[in-house]
Amino acid sequence: MDSYFIDPQRRRAIKVLFPNHPLTVNSESFGLRNQLKYNVVVEKMDLVNLIQIRLTECNDQAKMFIATIDNNMYEKIRLEQSLHVTFQGFIDHLTKILDSCKKEELHMSLVKDDSVQLLQFYEKSSFKNLTHLFLQIEPASTETILFHINLALLSFQDQVANYASQTQQYRQELDGRDESIHRLQGEIRMLNNKLVEQENMIFSRNTEEINRLQQTIKHINETKELEEKRLKTVISSMQEKIDQQSRELLSNSDRIIQEVKRCETLREENLKLKSHNSHAREESERIRAELHSYQSRDGRNESTIVDLRRQLIELQSKLKISEKQKSELEAELEAERNICQTKKNALQLTTDEIANANVMMSNMNKEILKLKSKIELRTEIAMRQEKLIQDKEREYNELQETVRQIQQEHVKNRAAAEEYAQSVRRIKETSDAIEEKYRKKINDLIVKVSHNQNMEPASMSIPHQMPNRYLRPHNRIE
Repeated sequence: MDSYFIDPQRRRAIKVLFPNHPLTVNSESFGLRNQLKYNVVVEKMDLVNLIQIRLTECNDQAKMFIATIDNNMYEKIRLEQSLHVTFQGFIDHLTKILDSCKKEELHMSLVKDDSVQLLQFYEKSSFKNLTHLFLQIEPASTETILFHINLALLSFQDQVANYASQTQQYRQELDGRDESIHRLQGEIRMLNNKLVEQENMIFSRNTEEINRLQQTIKHINETKELEEKRLKTVISSMQEKIDQQSRELLSNSDRIIQEVKRCETLREENLKLKSHNSHAREESERIRAELHSYQSRDGRNESTIVDLRRQLIELQSKLKISEKQKSELEAELEAERNICQTKKNALQLTTDEIANANVMMSNMNKEILKLKSKIELRTEIAMRQEKLIQDKEREYNELQETVRQIQQEHVKNRAAAEEYAQSVRRIKETSDAIEEKYRKKINDLIVKVSHNQNMEPASMSIPHQMPNRYLRPHNRIE
């Protein structure tokens, strides 16, 4: 029968009743006791009454014990230990016992008696340990040990492959993020270079215009002294306009620098929002896992409440039987009193038995009250868990709302970047319009000066050069 569980063809019909889980097992051998961690697994052959309990030491996979139980073996166990359930009921109770061992409500031990190895499930008590079940268990054969070690290696290889694929995926995501960061940094550098080029171009154009104006003014001073006052007024007005344009240029430059800083802050906020989004996604996954665990715990609590209710019904039935026995004993006592007075000693013994029965009934009533209080406590715990689940769902909805707000903020940041590009275009258009305006004025002024030269005689004295106090310090030619 042991070979059924290591046959690759029959492994397809195996159903795992209790998955692999490490449990503490007390080992007793020739008076020596120690505690070891064993991986406990319970498997069942589908459509056949055949189960196998397998214990493998966590630190030494070669140390394995198995217990295979079929119908004949179960009949022997049922007769020896006075069990009252069928084979399927035995499987259900065995699963519940292992769950209790997982919660450390019950305990397991390996006891070696002569040449027989026993697996005991017992409950610790201050007076005496109560054994719930004991099964005969044997060391596994080398073939069985190698087969299960091979299965464990295959599962570990699958896990390693999954972890490798996840790691590759994470690396690809990191590479993509780095590429996007480099691309954005390159775009920012390009924008900065364009801004610097635009400033230099505007400054050079203004410098050229000022130089042309100086040459024009010098020519006008050389040609006619009478025209000097009028030209001085014109030049002063032009200088004021130039100063105003320079101030506008400086203010535009400051605005561009502020826009660049604002772009940097928006990029940093975008990175922070992305990290916050990832943290929110991780928190959402954690809340889903906790919700799943709370739901599983709620199912286990409901099964425990059902068992306690069944025990309460059994105790109530026992109480009715005890009351019936009490009434029968009282009737017999009355009959004995009427029949013979000489049986006082026997009657006294019967009275003592009735008193003991009353004590037992009071104890059973106390146990019933305790069970009722336990049921109320378990019900309150279940209600608290439902409330906690609702709170977690509310927090999950709030996290989803936060993620939506982050996405909206990202859209706003994108719109702000587009507005920045439009403001740069507007600055460029304004600069081009100013350049065209002053070019037209200078052409008109040159035409007017040439006309005046034709009208005045050539023997006029050359006026002195205009002082440099009309020029801005940073526009003065050295």
